[in-house]
Amino acid sequence: MKNQILALALLLAAPAFGLGQEQDTVHPGPVQVYAAIGPIISNSRAVFSPACYGIVPQVNQPIPPSCYSNEHGGSNIAFGGDARLGQVLSAGIELAYAGPDWNIGKNGMGVGSANATFHFQNKKDRSFEPFLTGGYSHYFGDRTNTQSGFNFGGGVNLWASKHAALRLEIREQGHINYFHSEFTNFVAFRVGVTFR
Repeated sequence: MKNQILALALLLAAPAFGLGQEQDTVHPGPVQVYAAIGPIISNSRAVFSPACYGIVPQVNQPIPPSCYSNEHGGSNIAFGGDARLGQVLSAGIELAYAGPDWNIGKNGMGVGSANATFHFQNKKDRSFEPFLTGGYSHYFGDRTNTQSGFNFGGGVNLWASKHAALRLEIREQGHINYFHSEFTNFVAFRVGVTFR
């Protein structure tokens, strides 16, 4: 799955190096903020079977795998921002929600991320801004436990004006402990807006 995501990110970035028409847009500003929403398109979500309630595992033995079923789907909502550190690099933070369905409820999980982002440059067409991103994730809220993980992904900002863009992105969140969350990892396709 990780190889497929990387290949898709590279495909999104490829047109940035092609020939384009001269654009009138300005260089991206020093700060960008965004909001995005989308479906979780691939995940491993461990759901505990009610038939196993009351089972007490022996010392140093895990809960039987038969007590969990893997289900798919969900929703992802995110708000974040990036500050430019140079022409192509930025540092940013994000606060997101991941839920097993489209209802914001107690089975969902909060995700706080701190990322580095690489922005591909295309001086001939600055309205098309592909990017790759990745960094640290902190999961919280679901079952009142917190844990650390990682995220990576990529996408593109399609600048419709000097200050607003359509944002298309694929993001994977990983290293989630299923004992503290229904999710073990997930990939979300997000659509949103970016402002500068």
